[in-house]
Amino acid sequence: MSRAEPAQRSTGTREVILDAAERLFAERGFAATSVRDIVGEADTSAPSLYHFFGSKENLVVELITDRHTAYCDDLEADLALAKTSFEVCQRFVKFVLTNMTKRPTTAKFLLGIMFGPRQNIPGDIVGESLARSQEIIQVRLRAVTEGPSESRIVFARMMLLGMVTPAILLFLTSGVQSFSPKLPGCVAHRVVDMLTDAHPICAWPSVEPLS
Repeated sequence: MSRAEPAQRSTGTREVILDAAERLFAERGFAATSVRDIVGEADTSAPSLYHFFGSKENLVVELITDRHTAYCDDLEADLALAKTSFEVCQRFVKFVLTNMTKRPTTAKFLLGIMFGPRQNIPGDIVGESLARSQEIIQVRLRAVTEGPSESRIVFARMMLLGMVTPAILLFLTSGVQSFSPKLPGCVAHRVVDMLTDAHPICAWPSVEPLS
């Protein structure tokens, strides 16, 4: 049996550390997970972690970037198949629910960071992650929808995210992974109504003070 080349061994160790960190961050959160925990889970050493990432903070930034890039690439490819605003909304909800079922560890890690406490995670990387996934939805809604103003598109996109949030919170707090197959369609109908009804919309994300 031939020995692995040094570059292959290094790549393998790096990926093992990322996978171990993802599992622990998903289970315990970033703040409650130590470098010792990660290297123990990865069956490696602290110097190896520092060699590849420099710090736990750098590791989580790289992990977020890696996992969320893959998530967004898949989301963009999925929504590109939608031909109507209803299909965009329905596909988005299905995408979120399917990811929680098929990739629970990655979903819990990413969604926990997006919807849970920041836990000293660098705010700029979290903001960039949220911005890209939201932009994908908004761009696709704009591409398949004629008539509504950009502000109404933005409002509908935020309402779409708001309507899927309860399912995400159930997944994060109770481990629920089974949802009604009617949910994507029900949410999509509601959001599409917001694109065409005569009801007023509010500015987003700025909020006017209540009088």
